[in-house]
Amino acid sequence: MTASVAALIPAFNCAAVIAAVVRGARRFVPDVLVVDDGSGDGTAAVARAAGARVVVHDQNRGKGPALRSGLAVLLGEQWTHVLMLDGDGQHDPEDIPGFLAAGETVDLALGNRLHRPEAIPAKRFWTNFIGTRALELMTGYPLEDSQCGFRLLAAPLLRRMSLVGNRYSVDTEMLVRSGKLRARFAHVPVRVIYGGVTPSHFRPLRDTVHIVLSAVRFKVDEGDLRVDPGPDAWRHLVTVPTVLPSLLEATA
Repeated sequence: MTASVAALIPAFNCAAVIAAVVRGARRFVPDVLVVDDGSGDGTAAVARAAGARVVVHDQNRGKGPALRSGLAVLLGEQWTHVLMLDGDGQHDPEDIPGFLAAGETVDLALGNRLHRPEAIPAKRFWTNFIGTRALELMTGYPLEDSQCGFRLLAAPLLRRMSLVGNRYSVDTEMLVRSGKLRARFAHVPVRVIYGGVTPSHFRPLRDTVHIVLSAVRFKVDEGDLRVDPGPDAWRHLVTVPTVLPSLLEATA
């Protein structure tokens, strides 16, 4: 089957950079869905003007609920894969071709920023390193950068996951559940951009502790589906949020 990929971008107060992220992603994938997670700076309007479809939360709910809102839409459509990247400018869309290539042979392609550790602030590097070592044991994967939100997952794999994680623990949850479901895994080297972007909402120490403790819960949870229900059945399993079409589509 020929891969068809949609990008999912959670965003909170990213109006200054979201247009560049959306346009960059649209160079490589045919559809971009931005979830504006309660922004107060016009993020949704800027994303639409750049060509993205948009889901808007009326208040900030966190990364986990933002991703679930986007997946509720995309997994009910005919995409074979979902590409996830952050809306704050820390992920370079120019790295997307590496994920598309990896997606031809694996179910989960995870970005790896640690191939250039000198580019990462020391505090972020060491909390990531410690968390990654713990998650290696829980997933069975040879992880190098467990906290990277830049990733590609097969849609049939995502539809089997009963995602419940909040904030950044949802990224860990995907890894743990992928390991339990015996998904094929690979790393993709990516750039990390920490200068001149919207400040990250990640709290290195507190969120890393929360992530590792949450992983235990995800490891023992038995809520994953045995088989992929498919996009048609998926639409009956979830509540699909209202989607604003891209401004380009609305004015066409």
